[in-house]
Amino acid sequence: MQSPHELVSIPAIPYHSSPMQTPETPIRNLIRYAQAAAIVLALAACATDDSAKQMAPNIGARMAPIAGGVGHGLVTFRPYEGGLTVVADVGGFSAGLYRIVVHTTPICTSPNGFSAGPPFVPAGAAGPVAIPIRMWEQGTATLTIRVPGIVLAGPTGVEGKSLVLHASESGPLDAQPGVPNDRVACGVIGPIPTLF
Repeated sequence: MQSPHELVSIPAIPYHSSPMQTPETPIRNLIRYAQAAAIVLALAACATDDSAKQMAPNIGARMAPIAGGVGHGLVTFRPYEGGLTVVADVGGFSAGLYRIVVHTTPICTSPNGFSAGPPFVPAGAAGPVAIPIRMWEQGTATLTIRVPGIVLAGPTGVEGKSLVLHASESGPLDAQPGVPNDRVACGVIGPIPTLF
């Protein structure tokens, strides 16, 4: 009798393997040609799809620093029934409460942001479009908010206007040439090129 701890030797069984081969048949070749044709047609349809050409571009503003700042960001607008969804991603600012405000003139060239013009007040609105946003200790902020009563395009739309980041949660939104104010970043609202 063998002890349970003894090794038992088993003779090796030779094993010879070859890849599985399937016979070529006319039906198998027909299936391959049909699959290749379907892929080519699908790719061709993607390249000429009219809906892709009519897809709305992203509308928003690339925020650049003004008043000697270093802050920057991107704010985009997407329509929904009754208004616009605003998505903001900004950084390089001091912590605190700020306001994102739509201004009337699509120019951001003056050193203090005066060239952006006065705040934009949509028809029938009680005041300007001013969205509060908080910069965290890292100097960044991300915000997604629905703003009712504003539209993207047309004479009462935000496209073709400027977007200014104000470094205050309240107070006046106006500016005078050459006079320091709370405007710290500015961008013109328009089509934003996509990477793809």
